[in-house]
Amino acid sequence: MSGDATSLQAFDNIYRKEHPNLVGVDEAGRGPLAGPVTAAAVIFPPDAYHELIRDSKKLSEKQREVAYQWIIGHAQAWSVHSLGVQAINKTNILQAALTAMERAVEKLNLSGVYVLIDGNRVPFELKGKGEAVIAGDSKSFCIAAASILAKVSRDRMMKRWAEIYPEYGFEKHKGYGTAQHIKALEENYPTPIHRRYFAPIKNMEFPRYPKPAFLGHWGENWAIYYLLLKGYHFIARNYHGGNEGEIDIIMKDGELFIMVEVKTSQEIDEFQASQRVTEEKIGKMIKASERYFYDLNMDEYDVRFDAVTISGNDWHAPHIEHYENILY
Repeated sequence: MSGDATSLQAFDNIYRKEHPNLVGVDEAGRGPLAGPVTAAAVIFPPDAYHELIRDSKKLSEKQREVAYQWIIGHAQAWSVHSLGVQAINKTNILQAALTAMERAVEKLNLSGVYVLIDGNRVPFELKGKGEAVIAGDSKSFCIAAASILAKVSRDRMMKRWAEIYPEYGFEKHKGYGTAQHIKALEENYPTPIHRRYFAPIKNMEFPRYPKPAFLGHWGENWAIYYLLLKGYHFIARNYHGGNEGEIDIIMKDGELFIMVEVKTSQEIDEFQASQRVTEEKIGKMIKASERYFYDLNMDEYDVRFDAVTISGNDWHAPHIEHYENILY
């Protein structure tokens, strides 16, 4: 049957007669309104076979996970590379996808390979080293495997973003422009991982008189994203320590817990964190953190208290300041 794993393997074997080191490349995430574009590259021994290897779009999520595990266990080499929204905004989604493909192949660290690329374009760095195959994920075994690696990897990232920005439903639509996603955008407006030049995002205007709760939530979204880019790990947001107070964001840097207070305004100001965060607020943060570690049954821990200020009225380029150790 055309499109099954046997016919896909036969397609690759035709190329292997002249190119024994055959690499398949595909990407996921060109169409969504949010999140990264992810490319994968994979090379197999000639006898590698699994019946689930086919175009990732023809598999259920459970089947893709099974296939993913088989691929990483049986591939001669494989790699995945993602480019986030900042890279997409700087160029365009097509160039970002092509660059992700180039880097996925580069990460294999193999010489003398011939690359089959899904689509109708060969990335610049791969010219002369392979060719584009239109609808390649339904023709080639190694391209289909790459499509699965890329899809599963990107989906996992979007599920993680769903934990950070839960009101958008990223765990369901993975950033694509579904009715649910558009409705969430209309109600909550863009996050830092939304692609600013994609409709309808590019036409959204910052509200002139936003409600304080809305402004604060927008600032927290950007504070988390900013701290993630600095290498911190997200733990929780809006932790309520009972009557002890609230912590806007909890991050980690290695084993160090970082309790973060976020202050947001529409106008850029140069006030120091000590002027924005009162002693009373710091005291409540300390009590709330004590409750947090009590709930975790942790007797020993390293903790730091920070503040992040967000200001401006540009969805995609607020002014951000990070103040460490506000207790001192």
